[in-house]
Amino acid sequence: MSNLRPQRFDDLIGQDEIIQNLKISVKSAMVRRDTLSHCLFYGGAGLGKTTLARALANELNVPIEIANGASLSTSKDVLPYLMKMTRGSIFFIDEIHRVSKKVQEYLLTVIEDFRLDIVIPASKNSQGETINIDIPKFCFVGATTEMGDLVQPFLDRFKLKHFIRTYSVEELSELVSINAKKIKVDISEESVKIISKISRGVPRLANNFLEWLRDYGVANGLRNLSSEQVTKAIKMQGIDENGLNPIDRKYLEVLINLPKGTHIGVNTLCSALSLDRQTIEQKIEPYLMQQGYVNRTSKGRVLIRGLVTPS
Repeated sequence: MSNLRPQRFDDLIGQDEIIQNLKISVKSAMVRRDTLSHCLFYGGAGLGKTTLARALANELNVPIEIANGASLSTSKDVLPYLMKMTRGSIFFIDEIHRVSKKVQEYLLTVIEDFRLDIVIPASKNSQGETINIDIPKFCFVGATTEMGDLVQPFLDRFKLKHFIRTYSVEELSELVSINAKKIKVDISEESVKIISKISRGVPRLANNFLEWLRDYGVANGLRNLSSEQVTKAIKMQGIDENGLNPIDRKYLEVLINLPKGTHIGVNTLCSALSLDRQTIEQKIEPYLMQQGYVNRTSKGRVLIRGLVTPS
């Protein structure tokens, strides 16, 4: 999907407010010949936080080091990245909420004072000591879907915080049209709207559907895809006209089979669906709630409307 990833701010579709704010921050830093303030991008998965970080580095014309928070459990894990920092460069951590609390606390001094504190343990011939190493001033950028999991002092170090919202159908339509040409998928405007509608406002999903349509067309020897063929290909993935997948529909069917107005607890849903609570609350319910299918109350989950085509 790297060939679909925009490289500069002006290549990005949507998020206009954030782009305009970042352009101001970037221009100011460059005019002042200073390093950009630390940035945090937060929002749902697949909305382009990593793409935005890469574009930010390109706008600043600086190198970027990329790490995943899940792999940073000790201070030793971050040292290789920090040792590569040059003045103004970017250290980007995706899924930064998965960085261990100890590492978050260790990074406080690093991103505030640009200093590494390396502890040398005691041995038979030494009592041990802490070595302080100054490093070039750099820009620290994080991306997270769960900002609340960051310790507050660490969160406070990010002067620039930007919420990445979901995309409108119109924005996704523009993105799908552009990317379809990039990967040589010949589809109609109606097909573009179908893909945009079922992509839940998430560019990553739209691009995934596009690549599936490319493969479907190649496998079936189709030079262009009609809306009927696009719909058929999407249904092969288990996705209906509302963007619901099989587990979404199974979730709704559990509620549909209850007496009208009945509330059901999340633990009961876990048992009925054979899924863990985190998957239900973070992966399934947000979209169903956004689309007005269900509501979460203190009494439990309750069905608002069933499996019908939205008006």
